[in-house]
Amino acid sequence: MAFPYWRLYWNHSGHARVVYNRTIYLEPDKILLIPPNTPFATDIDDSRIPPNQNYSLKGGRVDSLEMEEEMTSGEKVLHLFIHFTLGYPHDIISPDIFVFDMTEDLNTLITSITRKLIDGQVKFEQTGSLELYSLLFSVLHRLPAKAWKSRNIDRRIVQGIRHMEKNLQKTGISNTTLAGLGGMSVNAYARLFKEQTAYSPRKYLLRMRVDKACSLLHHSDLSIEQIASFCGFSDRYYFTRIFSRTMNIPPGAYRKHSSLIK
Repeated sequence: MAFPYWRLYWNHSGHARVVYNRTIYLEPDKILLIPPNTPFATDIDDSRIPPNQNYSLKGGRVDSLEMEEEMTSGEKVLHLFIHFTLGYPHDIISPDIFVFDMTEDLNTLITSITRKLIDGQVKFEQTGSLELYSLLFSVLHRLPAKAWKSRNIDRRIVQGIRHMEKNLQKTGISNTTLAGLGGMSVNAYARLFKEQTAYSPRKYLLRMRVDKACSLLHHSDLSIEQIASFCGFSDRYYFTRIFSRTMNIPPGAYRKHSSLIK
């Protein structure tokens, strides 16, 4: 599956793999960074499972050092994942999976972050937040320059996209409104927008709404009706039609499958 946000993976115990054009094993001495909209699959290393023995796949939080030690000494897969967005245009990057060697500095940050999570800090204070930012930007800084799509976006188009982002819940975002923000005629703005993004303003807005819906389906307990409303769709049925057409899977099935790809 593909997701409209960045994903950072680090495995404490190994025994798992990610597949995108090639197979990449998740090991304690590696950090994986997956850009938005990279289609990939995950799996566990089934070579460690005795023949004819079933295994279960479920997620959960480690809430004590004793639990962490018990899990890592057994056959369980224990990993840290962080999902985040950078905003436009920094989320526009070529699909790939990037692998980085663990360094002493990165290990110090990950150790501190995981200890806070084990202690039950699901909402970090200033120090914890700065550690998260330090980890993410340290890894992002290691991305090769060629990975970023080089494009100079007209400021009027950027202004329109930011207006969409701020008003995603509203249903009245029209080409007339966007063109007015850029001081252009409607037709001229629509042509420039498509030249710059390869989408019409309407299709770009729909894609933004679907991307937001993906994030909510994965990270919230909101109902599909609530997500449809939150993302600016008039009703669940219209939302389901647009989502299914864009993602090639209905929202309910997307939520079910994405819960297994953490």
